[in-house]
Amino acid sequence: MFPSAISNFSRGTRLEGNRINTLLMTSGMLLSASTMERNYDQTLFGSITVPMDALRETRPVVIIDEPHRFKKENKAYKKLVEKIHPQVIIRFGATFPKDDNTNEIDYNNLVYNLNAIKAFNDGLVKGVSIQTPESTDKETKKVKLLEITSRRPKVAIFRNEESRNEITVGLGENLSSISPEFRGLTLEKIGKIEENGIKKGVALSNGTTLAVGESVFTNIYSDNYQDIMLKQALKNHFDLEKDNFNRQRKIKTLSLFFIDSVYSYRGEDNNGYLKVKFESFLKAELKRRITKLEEERSFVNSEYLDFLKASLTDLTATNGGYFSVDNSTDDDKIKEEIDAILRDKEKLLSYKNEDGTWNTIRFIFSKWTLREGWDNPNIFQIAKLRSSGSEISKLQEVGRGLRLPVDEYGNRISDEEFYLTYLVDFSDENFANTLVSEINSDIAQSHTISDSDLQKVAEKRNVEVNDLFIDLLTNKFIDRKYNIIDENREDFFIRYPEFNKGLKPNKVLNKHNKNKNYVNIRPHKFKNLKSLWENLNKKYYVKIEDLSVEDLQKSVLDILNDGIYSQDHITVTEKRLSKENQKLALSEQQVGNFITRETIPYNEFLKKLHKNTNLPILIIHRALIEYSKSNELEEDFFNIKTLSNFINKYREWVEKTFVNRFSYKKMDVKLGETALTNLDGSPREKIIQGNIGVYKDFTKKVPENFLYDSFVYDSDLEKLNIERSNIEEVVVFGKIPRRSIQVPLYFGGTTSPDFMYVLQKEDKELEINLIIETKDVDSVTSIRGEEKLRIESARKFFELLKEEGLNVKFEQQIKKDEIIGMLKKIIDSK
Repeated sequence: MFPSAISNFSRGTRLEGNRINTLLMTSGMLLSASTMERNYDQTLFGSITVPMDALRETRPVVIIDEPHRFKKENKAYKKLVEKIHPQVIIRFGATFPKDDNTNEIDYNNLVYNLNAIKAFNDGLVKGVSIQTPESTDKETKKVKLLEITSRRPKVAIFRNEESRNEITVGLGENLSSISPEFRGLTLEKIGKIEENGIKKGVALSNGTTLAVGESVFTNIYSDNYQDIMLKQALKNHFDLEKDNFNRQRKIKTLSLFFIDSVYSYRGEDNNGYLKVKFESFLKAELKRRITKLEEERSFVNSEYLDFLKASLTDLTATNGGYFSVDNSTDDDKIKEEIDAILRDKEKLLSYKNEDGTWNTIRFIFSKWTLREGWDNPNIFQIAKLRSSGSEISKLQEVGRGLRLPVDEYGNRISDEEFYLTYLVDFSDENFANTLVSEINSDIAQSHTISDSDLQKVAEKRNVEVNDLFIDLLTNKFIDRKYNIIDENREDFFIRYPEFNKGLKPNKVLNKHNKNKNYVNIRPHKFKNLKSLWENLNKKYYVKIEDLSVEDLQKSVLDILNDGIYSQDHITVTEKRLSKENQKLALSEQQVGNFITRETIPYNEFLKKLHKNTNLPILIIHRALIEYSKSNELEEDFFNIKTLSNFINKYREWVEKTFVNRFSYKKMDVKLGETALTNLDGSPREKIIQGNIGVYKDFTKKVPENFLYDSFVYDSDLEKLNIERSNIEEVVVFGKIPRRSIQVPLYFGGTTSPDFMYVLQKEDKELEINLIIETKDVDSVTSIRGEEKLRIESARKFFELLKEEGLNVKFEQQIKKDEIIGMLKKIIDSK
């Protein structure tokens, strides 16, 4: 029978204006001649009997997900182009394949690119922290794939690089003959491994792939090394879980384990040796943590203690697995696990079950070969217990845990710096460097510095060019030919961020250098800031004066009368390369202009306006009726351009109308944990550097009165402030952690100042709290529009705090405002 899905899709028509017909296919189905190119008795459109022909007649728009799995050289892609003739092919994904001929990433006809550098640098994803336990055996054994035979039966020849013994292994045979550590592994494929771009190689049962000439370490497959990784993974998990649990809005912390064998976890009766071992280690770790918390007798941790005890009561409930073979299981418990992991993400991210009991599942096991299709925002750790041996993208490997986390209510948390811990074995010790190189491959990453770069940085730092060059040379950041020394690249860019054109520092970390991504909070300094900090963290909301329905409707009518109708014009430009005066020149000219006349249904137009402005639909409707009485509406009046114009004019109206018609009101909310304090109000030990500043200067001495133990900043102006604030009148000062003090704005959103100071006169009688908003601009006139309103809103907020009894002053600072002069002026004026 003719495939019904293809039949239904092919019968779709443009007359169904509100419907999009879709067909989901795999490359395997596309290549299936028995399904796609077979003549059926049933006909479509009177004459078509072959499914492939039916698809060709529809001239579909094809969207390819995971394009790195669908290379242009592949048979499936060629068949798609040659047999179906789509109108357009859109390739959409995080990883694109490399062209076999040029070895460059195939970005043919690139439309949009949110590349990895932008995603990491703009905080759109978690940072990555790499951990690598050292080998327990100093005499690490290496096994090399020497060759494979093409004659049948196919075999692979391996060599023990220590003994130089050669071992022949056939398809399906166990690899334990090579080394005892390979116990349980078999040879699954010999020959071309197409999905990994290997022309001659092998695939093992754990997903490891090796090309002829490549090697693998045996020690990473030993039980002892795996035990160390499991214990370290549990330590990592619980260290972070406690902090995430004790937040005002809890975050469920998940850890994902990649393993090589389904049987090691499932076993005969869902009791594989790895699962049993994991639960044994988990039990010991839970007991240790519970004992410690019980000894502390802290009310703050009482709920978390209850959660840990529930985990200890039922260890099996804490972990689950998903493997492709599970799709055919009849075991109800395994089915329940799969549903929780794959389909019911809301339940997986919840701390409580529907009946009010603790939902303790948070450790997920899977084969690492399951590369696409599943991720979870609350994965904070991936532990790769077996080496993949694969050349797949490192970025793709960590991709399952890169999304920003959500809290227990499903809200995305995008205003903090989070890290995904990636625990790998010692054979992947260069993972961090490889990942950084891969991220930076999206731009032309320089491996040298130029004379002009050296000159610019020297001028910016007010030092001699020769002195700067000598410093770079003696610190082994560059060699005599200006080449950047790779092993010191990270430290070079931390010390001299001006030279970095790629990934910002501290976005990918190697945990061998444990504290590189943190700065410590000096507790004796925080003591003097405690009162100010607690007041800054009290919760306030914006109260806006009410407008009558009549005034609101009149305002909407005024916006309409101001002219919001506009047609959407599309221009066509031509760039031409021509020869002028013996030189090639590029000229550009407009060669076409078109008007799109697509309209939005009236009801949808009203809904979209309401969603973007919060104006009642009835008020918008009445204003439009009134407007239409004196203005003839164009046929395409209700279009996307008109909608956009109205929204923009409405926002301008809000900013102007309510600039003096809003106030702040305190909320009766108990102070919870903050960026600098724990739930009990005590100062945190450390804070992620990215929440304070992107750059760290190791050459500068940290001022004695600075809140943190490192010289961390975001801009040149901030850097000067930190350098020059070490005066007697400043008791303590510090950068306000990014987006931690969120002053609500009357036109939507929040704003957060940059610096906080506690000042004192020489007689020590008067203490002044100072908040500074820094703007790295040359003049006040450069601050316009919304940014100016943000500053004025903040000023009004701190005036309220002053009225409530806090001796605080808010100041704006631009480049010409020297910090010492500002501080002296404020102190002398009191």
